[in-house]
Amino acid sequence: MSDDQIKTKDVTFTINCTMRERWIPHFLGMLRYMEQLGNLGGSRKITFYSDGDGDFRPKFFVDDVPIKETIYKDGIMDNNGNKYFDAF
Repeated sequence: MSDDQIKTKDVTFTINCTMRERWIPHFLGMLRYMEQLGNLGGSRKITFYSDGDGDFRPKFFVDDVPIKETIYKDGIMDNNGNKYFDAF
């Protein structure tokens, strides 16, 4: 399967996440907004501030992703440690 075919194929996967309870509404709100924008065909920047000195220290475990790790690096722009992920 080519990289272009991988990028256009719908894939269902599971993300298990552990984080402080107080962060859950903010994190899920970000995901919901991403979904809404996709459904509307809208383009916006979404920001989630991660305060590593504070108590936002999530742990993510991804299962069942049949995609090469190198694809995660596509579309990442780094501006002084601020990372922008763009699926362009």
